[in-house]
Amino acid sequence: MEIIRDIDNVKQIPVAATIGSFDGVHKGHLAMIDELRSVAAQRGLPLCVITFAYHPRILFGGESEPFLLTANDEKIALLEQSGVERCVLLDFDSYMASMTADRFMKEVLKEKLGVQLLAVGYDHHFGCPQEGEGINEYISYGQSLGIEVFQTGQFLIDGGKVSSSQVRRALAAGDVQAAATILGRPYSLEGVVGHGAALGRTIGFPTANITLSDDMKMLPKDGVYEVEITVGGGAYKGVMNIGVKPTLQGVNVRTAEVHILDFSADIYDEKVAVSFVRRLRDEQPFDSVDTLRLQIGVDVARVKRGI
Repeated sequence: MEIIRDIDNVKQIPVAATIGSFDGVHKGHLAMIDELRSVAAQRGLPLCVITFAYHPRILFGGESEPFLLTANDEKIALLEQSGVERCVLLDFDSYMASMTADRFMKEVLKEKLGVQLLAVGYDHHFGCPQEGEGINEYISYGQSLGIEVFQTGQFLIDGGKVSSSQVRRALAAGDVQAAATILGRPYSLEGVVGHGAALGRTIGFPTANITLSDDMKMLPKDGVYEVEITVGGGAYKGVMNIGVKPTLQGVNVRTAEVHILDFSADIYDEKVAVSFVRRLRDEQPFDSVDTLRLQIGVDVARVKRGI
């Protein structure tokens, strides 16, 4: 897949494109891409996704809490897996945010990126908002520019709308299985193993403390989860705790740490990927470290036995 980061220096070719944040690259996004691919094939055009180097919410929404479902590298990889041939990462700034849809279509889509076919998602809008503007206006703008515009169908799961916001709500509730249903794959995190307080090792359950690759990546609700962790080319079962470890006095920093089952290698500073399987329980305070040890043993046994 060709990745374009500078639209002022791009070899322009006629393309079929769609535009959006594509955060999560969920089933709805993939259905849109599949529909565009079908129409693009009829026109003999390569498939292009136009997205953003930085999510607009980070730049203009005053967003401080982590909310991203996919970091850029992860999003690019997922788009490539879906068969996208060209991915444009726009530098979405105040100038671009001020563009009306017709101006954006002319100056960016047509003149810089060579878009000939544009798919607009169901109930999706782009450009600086104009009252009453929608798909009919986009079609009209396109006709004046030589861009064919069509609206993709709505994708539903069990009769419900599919969106990145739904995935975020599921994760905020700790329902990683519902998130996986919408995404079409387990929700996952990537990061590097750092040093922690090493309490887990002293009680027989050493943990890998994960520093996320992108600090705006969303963590599921605090609690204990069954996960699969990939490190050093191998995949292992694990038990992840997300939270502030309330049993320990004076610890109020939110962390994500994994006890990897049947694993003893030193992996400090190594890159890891963690996929969520299911939520086991809430994070909770215990009256002693011994009681905590017993509960972790129960958690590990549940994961080993699949119960």
